[in-house]
Amino acid sequence: WLDESIIQDITPKLLGEWPNTYTYTKALSEYLIQQEKGNLNIAIIRPSIVGASWLEPFPGWIDNFNGTSGIFIAAGKGILRTVIANNEAVADMIPVDVAINLTLAAGWYTAVHRPKNLLVYNCTTGGINPFFWGEMGQYVMSTFKRNPLEQAFRTPNAHMTSSYLINQYWITVSHKAPAIL
Repeated sequence: WLDESIIQDITPKLLGEWPNTYTYTKALSEYLIQQEKGNLNIAIIRPSIVGASWLEPFPGWIDNFNGTSGIFIAAGKGILRTVIANNEAVADMIPVDVAINLTLAAGWYTAVHRPKNLLVYNCTTGGINPFFWGEMGQYVMSTFKRNPLEQAFRTPNAHMTSSYLINQYWITVSHKAPAIL
């Protein structure tokens, strides 16, 4: 109901030090939970990027193509040919079964021990076992080349770059030119 120009004006003021609306609204939700929890015993789970399963129900299981899973499948099918990403940034992904197991364990602990303070669990791997986007890209491409997906559109060959210009080049060469031809 707000005019777009008003939204653009107030968003930076609302965000303050938060880098984007996603992190801001997560922090706002946690703050609201802390303020309104009353006598309830509460735990908050903060998973990083949730990806395919590690072990349960079986390795690699996913039930949707949202987030990184969709990007990996599109690259494996040969549809996605270029991705703009910082190859040196940590790809902090956590398997869905690990996030679920932590949620169950935290729920059990909170119910049994009834801690007075709100418990917050950060479910991440990047600080202990960093895996970088550049490594992830190489790993994903080599996996799909060894084990091609059914009904692939083209041979998997996605390029990851942090350069806007190089990314635009690959979009032109790998997406737009073939579409015109």
